[in-house]
Amino acid sequence: MAARLRPLIGILAFVLLVAGCTVPVYEPPPARPVAPPPAPPPPPAPGGVPEVPVPAPEPPPPAPIPPPPPPPPSSGATAALLEQGRAQAAAGNLALATSSLERALRINPRDADLWCELGRVKLQQGDRGQAQNMAQRGLAVAGNDPARRASCEALLAAARRGS
Repeated sequence: MAARLRPLIGILAFVLLVAGCTVPVYEPPPARPVAPPPAPPPPPAPGGVPEVPVPAPEPPPPAPIPPPPPPPPSSGATAALLEQGRAQAAAGNLALATSSLERALRINPRDADLWCELGRVKLQQGDRGQAQNMAQRGLAVAGNDPARRASCEALLAAARRGS
């Protein structure tokens, strides 16, 4: 068995000898960039008075963003449901009016007239909190339409008063 190990030990000794003779390669760290020296101040103008730099003019302010256009009035199915809800509320059937107006809002939730009318029905039912909520939702979708905004603001004021 020793005869079998002798060539193996010889190869191992040779590999260790060669590995010990190698020299590690030294690589210097990368050089840091050098900043250029600051520019010297400009020479004084003739007459001994130094020049004062003139600041650049400011850019003009950006143009204001135009307000969004008012939403279109109720049309088609929502207009029919709005009229149906108003007729039901006038007849005193507030539950059916609520149902009709909520159905119209599922079709078109961005209609301020629907929100405002549902708020009026809620106010007639005595639910001032819901009436205020509906008026605020109507204001949020009314855009810049002054008639719709005024209608929702009047409803909001009435809900706050409790009348």
